[in-house]
Amino acid sequence: MSRLAGVFAANVTPFDPASLAIDHGWMRRHLAYLRARGCDGIVPLGTNGEGPAMSVAERKTVIDSALAAADGLAVVPGTGCASLPDTVELTRYALQAGADSVLVIPPFFFKNVSHAGVLAYYQRLCDAAVQPGQQILLYHFPQLSMVPISDAVMAGLRQSHPGCVAGVKDSSGNFDSIVHWNKLFPDLRVFAGSDSLASRAHAAGVAGTITAGGNLVPDLLQGVRQAVLAGRDPAPIQERLNEVRGWLERSPSMHAATKFLLTRFAGLPQTAVRPPLIDLDDAQRAVLAALADPFLAQLAA
Repeated sequence: MSRLAGVFAANVTPFDPASLAIDHGWMRRHLAYLRARGCDGIVPLGTNGEGPAMSVAERKTVIDSALAAADGLAVVPGTGCASLPDTVELTRYALQAGADSVLVIPPFFFKNVSHAGVLAYYQRLCDAAVQPGQQILLYHFPQLSMVPISDAVMAGLRQSHPGCVAGVKDSSGNFDSIVHWNKLFPDLRVFAGSDSLASRAHAAGVAGTITAGGNLVPDLLQGVRQAVLAGRDPAPIQERLNEVRGWLERSPSMHAATKFLLTRFAGLPQTAVRPPLIDLDDAQRAVLAALADPFLAQLAA
């Protein structure tokens, strides 16, 4: 599990604008861009990867492409589904194919479920899909799933299935929530899901970051991380990172904005999102281009 540390991109899934089929060639080019800019790993099929917009069969092809093109990047696919059998199938497939771990969001259709119910879901997943020596990451994103990873769930799973949980990705956007995991469970590998909290999270000792900004500027995220590790001031790099993150957050669609900005940052062709997400219109793209182009020119200077 030593590879579960550092800067991870919550990488987007490219869809052909006409057919909405997955563009695996685009994905290979994106991974090459991430490697060249200091990324340590990728998390395909998560929130930014539009995993729930794909069938189980499609998600398996993304896992295959990610592993084939990783070339040194750690690969942690998102395998959480609303259905336990689908989560078992995807998790087993990813781990048997050679993924370093998997990221598993709680079942997200039924709301107000008990801690006991969420715990039972993860326990059955571990029983059915996780072999000795394999581990999973739990995905805490209560604003989206509306089903949190509670302390009771984490403690219960660690007790019933010791060694099964490598860590947690916390996308709450709350610094106290991110750092509390290591306070309660010091051996957990905690990943912050917020670009804007990267410097604070690294200073608090997290294992790494898994963020949307990692698609575009993994070099800035790595710069923040290395500055903290070396005892240097990460603030100037964090400010640049915050600027990019702000563009995404102010956009009508973070997914569509990330994909459009990759035409600027990485020179990749325009790719689409899948409904119910909607692509940006020409005016919205022009706004982003007007922000990104001077930023890139400044970085290159």
